[in-house]
Order: sequence, then structure tokens, then C-alpha cells
Amino acid sequence: MKRFEKSFKFKLVGFDFETLENNPHSVFGLSKDLKLNYFNEAWLNFSQQNNGEPDISSKFTIGTSIELAINGPIKDYYINNYKKVLKDLKVWKHEYECSSPNLYRLFSQDVYPLKNAEGIIIINSLKIEKPFSINKDKDLTYSKIEYLNENGTITQCTNCRRTKRIVELEIWDWVPSFVLEMPANVSHSICQTCFDYYWMFRRNNK
Repeated sequence: MKRFEKSFKFKLVGFDFETLENNPHSVFGLSKDLKLNYFNEAWLNFSQQNNGEPDISSKFTIGTSIELAINGPIKDYYINNYKKVLKDLKVWKHEYECSSPNLYRLFSQDVYPLKNAEGIIIINSLKIEKPFSINKDKDLTYSKIEYLNENGTITQCTNCRRTKRIVELEIWDWVPSFVLEMPANVSHSICQTCFDYYWMFRRNNK
């Protein structure tokens, strides 16, 4: 499997290639036009452990624009900040949730500009991992029909991975079975809580 483009090592100013390769955290690199040009073994392992393979690797191959990997109202937020990192040559940090079926997980995304402004290195590291509270996040046993919209799709928050109800649209439920095995007809969006806290608040308080 191709994990980096041929010119990647030559553009890698400010980082040692072996350091990225041996990093236990998920690492990927983007060219200055924001195309995927590197990912390490830990990135691939994380995708496998979270049931993303083989779909992720086949869909997002080296040379793919990162814009194709980001959906919904958060796309501009990430793309604009990645471009700002390239322009200002300053590190940018962002926290986000990416929980497993039984564990709450909070990650930090640290975005480093290459010193020659030829691209950016993005490191996703785990900050917090703990079991979900039984009282707060019970394993709901709703059937899929309670989440199917008129188009026959299920809407899941791409950040916290909760699922949107159909009757009570303001409620997003934690459904571990949907996280363990993502439904084939799932569509991704952002729940209002995540949007307000992770994106709207930070955008308005730069």
C-alpha cells in the first residue's frame, strides 16, 4: 500500500521521516495544495481498529484532496485553518471527540507547517479515554427505523458520533451498535452541541 508520494521526503523540512514513521499517534501529511501525501502506520492501524478499513484507504489514496474527507459545516473551519497554518507558518491546535462504542475519547489535532511552506504535518493524539457513564450514556436499543429519514438514511454526528432522531430532531442519541458497525446508509453531519462548542465558540474567540 502506498503511504507517501515520492517527493514527500525531500519536502520534509522541520521533521525527520523516521520520527513520523515511529510516532505512535495517527499522523498524516498534506501538500501545500492540501492533498494527502503521507500517512504513517499508526494512522492505518487506527483506521483498522475503528472499522474504517478497507474503505478509508481505498477512498482516500495518496493525492486525494483533504476537502473530500471533510463533510458538513466544519469543512470551511478546517480548510481555512490549514491554509492559515501554511500562510503564517505557525502551529495550530484543535480538540475533537472521536469515541469508540464503549469509550469516551478526546483527541488533540496539532498541525505543523513545514519550514519551507511546502505542506503541513497533522498529528492526532489521544488526550482523554474513559468508559462512558452508565447513567449518562446508556446503550440505547432503538431500532434503525427510529433514525431513518425520508431518504432512507441515518444521520450521525461526525464529531461525537451520536445519531439524530427523526421525530425529535433536536435529540442525538449515543447508539454504540452504530459506532461499532456503521450502517451502510449513514450520512454525516454535525450535532448542534458539537458545532457550538468545538467550532462556533472557537471561531468567535480567536
